Amino acid sequence: MIMLFVSDPVALVITIGVLGASFLPFLAITLLFLLNSKTISKQWRSGKVSNAILAVGAVLFLYLLVQ
Repeated sequence: MIMLFVSDPVALVITIGVLGASFLPFLAITLLFLLNSKTISKQWRSGKVSNAILAVGAVLFLYLLVQ
């Protein structure tokens, strides 16, 4: 639908990439804090593997945001 109003599809793809790269680090860091808080039951908290994956993902997304 956006393509009807935008004449340059490359600019649209780049814009969506930039928006995604700026939102995903926020999401990963928020999930790290929320899924490790003491208000979450111990059985539902994130383990070491999922914490490591989220941390690596957050770092990669932050790197992409800077680029």
